[in-house]
Amino acid sequence: MDLVELAKSLIRFRTEIPPGNEEGCARHIHDHLADLHIQGAELRLDRFEAGRANLVARFGPREPGLLLGGHIDVVPAGDQSAWSVPPFEGVEKGGRLYGRGAADMKTGLAAILKAIEATSKRKMRRGLLFVATSGEEVGFEGLKALYARELIPEGAARLGVMGEPTSLRPVRAHKGLADFRITVRGRSGHASKPELGVNAIEKCATIVEAVSAWSRGLSKAPDRDLGSTIATSTVVRGGTKSNVIPDSCELIVDSRWVPKHGTAFVEKGLNSTIAALKRKDPSLDARVELMYDSPALKLPRSHPAVRLAESLSGLESEVAPYGTEAALYAEHGIPSLVLGPGSLRQAHIVDEFVDLAEATKALSIYSRMIESVCVA
Repeated sequence: MDLVELAKSLIRFRTEIPPGNEEGCARHIHDHLADLHIQGAELRLDRFEAGRANLVARFGPREPGLLLGGHIDVVPAGDQSAWSVPPFEGVEKGGRLYGRGAADMKTGLAAILKAIEATSKRKMRRGLLFVATSGEEVGFEGLKALYARELIPEGAARLGVMGEPTSLRPVRAHKGLADFRITVRGRSGHASKPELGVNAIEKCATIVEAVSAWSRGLSKAPDRDLGSTIATSTVVRGGTKSNVIPDSCELIVDSRWVPKHGTAFVEKGLNSTIAALKRKDPSLDARVELMYDSPALKLPRSHPAVRLAESLSGLESEVAPYGTEAALYAEHGIPSLVLGPGSLRQAHIVDEFVDLAEATKALSIYSRMIESVCVA
């Protein structure tokens, strides 16, 4: 398969998370690499839950070299009638490839796979590691499972590159992530007599406002590269019936923190915010729970990985507001950055697409990275 056909074949797997179901796609990648008959290749399909799997592939000697990777799960397509093309077919038109995951990030994975194929006959002096993970969109579940079972050794590569959509511009730093669930308890009653109950949704609304105010206050102490830590209320769930005072409500808060803060700082801030509200309203009953988190990424501009990526892409590195697996790899001794085809503006949207000329350039960049780190 050429690059476009390979990308289409990945898009056709419905790896929406939830629920995941990534095993079929991971197996497809395994079989694609097996069919290349690369001498000495070690392929491992890692099934960590029913219907869910990662793929780890090693090529060349054990000497740490280059890690290339990314995720095979995608966000839900939503209302498919809103799409102008079927989201899980991979439709090529006007120099673009459309479909859920076209930008984020199955085309990037296809470009990496084609780069591995293009350099497979070269004699390597350092190893090449390829990892395709599941569950990246919900807290890096697959990659965390690999590390929990020690299937990726500490320092397994000299540098790593994730093929996430960056318009081919190297991303050397991004914020950390921590998502929290705030559960608010009230007391049910008949909606015609609201004073006899405690409305959990109304209590939750005060928390939403307070969290927003606390987040705005953090802008006074920004990180020079990454800006400020932020906390954003993103999901509210509550209520059972129109005429019943809701006795519970759930609030999800998405936070993106700069390295000087971290998950513990955000959790403390949320608890302090609720404690301040409770002093004014003793009937407020709310509990903060960490759902998942991931580290921040911050490579200096002078790092060899950054210099190499800038040289091969011809673009200066930048920072990003989102989180990626690159930070988790870096935390385990593999200095990593992000560089891939497609734009964040096209990710997670209806009619998601990637520019195919950009995908071809990505293939060239990844091939030259393998040449530079593993072959030269």
